[in-house]
Amino acid sequence: MQLGFVGLGAVVETAYLPALRNLFDGAVRCFGFDALPAKHPEGVTRCASLEALLATPLDTLFITTASLHHLEVLEQAIASPIPRIVIEKPIVATLPQIEKLNALLATPGVASRVLALDHWMARIETVKRSLVGHVSDIARIEGFLQEPSGYNAAGEPIALNFATGEPDTRTLRHPDGVILDIGTHVLAMLRETVRYLGGQDEMTLQVVAAKDRLGRNIAKGDLTTAEGEAHLQGSISGVPVDIWLNKYAGPAGGQKGLRLWLRDGRIINYDRRGAEDVLELIKGKDIQRWHIPGTIYERCLTGHILGANSLFERDPQEVSRTTRRRIEEVALLLTLQQRLRGPH
Repeated sequence: MQLGFVGLGAVVETAYLPALRNLFDGAVRCFGFDALPAKHPEGVTRCASLEALLATPLDTLFITTASLHHLEVLEQAIASPIPRIVIEKPIVATLPQIEKLNALLATPGVASRVLALDHWMARIETVKRSLVGHVSDIARIEGFLQEPSGYNAAGEPIALNFATGEPDTRTLRHPDGVILDIGTHVLAMLRETVRYLGGQDEMTLQVVAAKDRLGRNIAKGDLTTAEGEAHLQGSISGVPVDIWLNKYAGPAGGQKGLRLWLRDGRIINYDRRGAEDVLELIKGKDIQRWHIPGTIYERCLTGHILGANSLFERDPQEVSRTTRRRIEEVALLLTLQQRLRGPH
């Protein structure tokens, strides 16, 4: 199997490559290109140009650049013979880009080749273990992504790399605040869970609160400062939803998953703890607990992207439907940022 990566930054080095090594043990050849010559992770054969990478006989191409550049790379990739193109979240970074993307996907033969990826869409253990019969059994839903953070010399909170725990040296700017950057994860997980339980695609969200890294409210007209935390509220398939996002939740972090409040009084709690997911069914003082080892990227790659279990193999029509759901989610989150900051 031959895989290509456009963009060789942290997500490739700390998430994709370790997952591929664990899953395929050398049976995969990786090729890549990055506009920055210094980026050359071990295990990737670097191509001299994007054109050279796209001319390589690849089974799957991953677009892992900064989100603002996803669309321009996709435009070139679909002109190549590469049969499968996977785009990291968020698939685009602006509302005008969504318009261009939709026009591109309407081209005959394109939509079936393009899969919008959010690796949290693989977190559906609640469904796999049949803990809920139908979406109508759910009274309300909470979704969480509360990331651990550190402190700089001035005592201010700083973000940590999601895979290594090391200080994140990036200066985060709008639109890459938590609403778009990590809200995509939670929204994808919640919508996939609800969909498998017989729910519909409709969703509404509004911003209840949004603050920057230092805890200050995002001001109308501020088109620079990234949100550090946010509380979103609305519904998915008619079920009330609260989403809690925080990139600066302190050294211990917080929950990274969902909580389902069932109409019969039970609670389902799904969290990421260390190197595993933990699923709990809570009824009063009684707790049933399941441990799901392995990284989320490994489960997503094997369950949705690569091999016989991929969407491309088991349900080709679901590829375009999945991409459509990811586009809808990004469009909603971008619209929330517009409402928060003003038109831009």
